[in-house]
Amino acid sequence: MEVEALREKIRAAGVIGAGGAGFPTHMKLAPNINTVLVNASECEPLLYTDYTILKEHIGLVVSGAEEVAKALGAGQVLLCMKKHTASRLHISDGQGFGDFTQVKQLPDVYPMGDEVIMIYQALGRVVPPGQLPAKVGVVVINAETAYNIAHAVQDIPVTEKWVTIAGDIPAPKVVTVPVNSNVRDVLQAAGVAVPLSHVVLDGGPAMGNIIDPGTAKITKKTKSLLILPDDIPAVTFKTVRTERVLVRTPSACCQCFSCTEMCPRHLLGYPLQPHKTLRYMGMTEEAGLGDFSTASLCSGWGVCTLMACCQGIAPSISMTEMKKKVGKARLGYRSETPTVPSPERENRMIPIERFMSRIGVLRFNRVPVWAGALPVAQRSYDLLLSQHVGKPSVPLVQAGDLVTAGQMVAKADDGISASLHTPVSGRVTAVTEKAITVEKG
Repeated sequence: MEVEALREKIRAAGVIGAGGAGFPTHMKLAPNINTVLVNASECEPLLYTDYTILKEHIGLVVSGAEEVAKALGAGQVLLCMKKHTASRLHISDGQGFGDFTQVKQLPDVYPMGDEVIMIYQALGRVVPPGQLPAKVGVVVINAETAYNIAHAVQDIPVTEKWVTIAGDIPAPKVVTVPVNSNVRDVLQAAGVAVPLSHVVLDGGPAMGNIIDPGTAKITKKTKSLLILPDDIPAVTFKTVRTERVLVRTPSACCQCFSCTEMCPRHLLGYPLQPHKTLRYMGMTEEAGLGDFSTASLCSGWGVCTLMACCQGIAPSISMTEMKKKVGKARLGYRSETPTVPSPERENRMIPIERFMSRIGVLRFNRVPVWAGALPVAQRSYDLLLSQHVGKPSVPLVQAGDLVTAGQMVAKADDGISASLHTPVSGRVTAVTEKAITVEKG
């Protein structure tokens, strides 16, 4: 299939990055790509969504990735997964699939799902700081995204989401649910009750956000729902007030450099130095914001907070705030030159079990069962127009319209945007700036 034809099918199907920020996938099909990497590394602990998709539908994952490779003229596809995943699936390093896909086993370390880290680990190529993977001839797609691309080729849109439901619950499971299902209804259908002493995370224990299950929804970006005690490190740092951190940091930071020395991107050679950003917190705005433009390179994996800092001051919060300031001032760091990884990098990679132990989730790490499509008892669906990076989807329906499951109800806007399809048949009851409401029936 020609690249423009494939791009249009992916766009029409509403495919976005299923494992990260939700970047519309059709925008990733750039020229001069020679390698497609399928990110099935499941970066965060307790998540087994990619593992389950590979276990149940590895053929579709490979098919979707190879469609991209053929359209772009790329010569290779690497199916990247951690060693423990490969072991559970009985897949060997270098094993072939499809026409030209090979498995690339990655070490069981955190955070291997960071795309620039994975590119270096798999290919030995360093993406220049601030640049996209295309700069080194690579496009990275998530395993679920590749699965959705295979469906898009068959004109099947994205209307369901694969989700890991795990944590401090009796029976962890992986399920599929309609996109924009209410989290409350999903947990109820899964037979999961949330104790008062626990929280619900959308995402992994390090990068995930605490959500209110009564109002939150499953979006195209949702990877997991984790039910965790509110007193473990993975949760407590998410409840710290940003203002308190910023006030405390100047006096508490001892400039030990540990946050910098353990930063995964710093170890890749990136000029990212969190300890200098922490020092800036004690200065005035006149100190020179441009000197801290490298904060834009922070990926937010939280190693500095969860593993490195001995003072308990959450450097990742300060880095996030600096990243916002730098972005607002349009001072993001960018280089044309690849960096040289630190010779200490191999010694400072963090084993995933050590990471789980440090953040308090090791005891919850159990391989979930594949439970199939979850029968969610939900009548009304609020289909969010912004569940991806870029512009909101543009509604194609109005109140009173009858719609059929799989029908496009909002199209991708010009530029960076994504189409939206209803997961259920029924009647449109409302169209607002934020959502299209469909009453099932």
